[in-house]
Order: sequence, then structure tokens, then C-alpha cells
Amino acid sequence: MEPTFSSKLMRDLATEPKTAYHHLGSESGQALIGLVADFRAALFAGDVPGGPRSVTQNGDCFELDWFVSAGCTLRTVITAFGDDCDKWKDAHRIRLDSITIGEEVLA
Repeated sequence: MEPTFSSKLMRDLATEPKTAYHHLGSESGQALIGLVADFRAALFAGDVPGGPRSVTQNGDCFELDWFVSAGCTLRTVITAFGDDCDKWKDAHRIRLDSITIGEEVLA
């Protein structure tokens, strides 16, 4: 699956370990990098091990929240067309939108 990013910060958090550790701490930074590796290894969103914590549909957009570590959640967005509420599972592109760690939102 191909990840895209909502901002340069999100790209750096997902691809630069030093940036991830600096902003998220060692445990959450390492977990995020592992989750992004799972995204890249999966053919489709539905193939990511563990699956999302929650899925919210808004028209053709699906917001998926993924567990990163205790108190840390990654929000992603997938665009998928059709009437099926599980259509997100067939997507091959996922946008990393934001990370919530504690009360702070990084986007």
C-alpha cells in the first residue's frame, strides 16, 4: 500500500526515526515507524495487521484511527467509492493525516 502525507511533519514523523523519537518519544516513535512499515508491506488497507481501532465514513472518505502505543493514535484518511461501508479495505493508498499523543495533535 502506498502512504501519502498531509504535511511535511507527518512525512518526517513516518520516515525519519530521529524526528519521530523527538516528537513522540522512543516507544511511540518506534511503534509509528513499525505501523508505517506494515502499511507499506500490505497490498490493501484491509491487509494491515491488527486493523484500525475505529472507522468513520464521511461520504467517500473514511477516517481510520490506528493504535500506535498507549496514549498515541494515528489518524489516516482513505478515499474509496461505492456504497459498501467496508470499501476502505480495498484501498491501495492511505494518507497519514495526524497523530494524537496525549492531548497534543500533530498534523
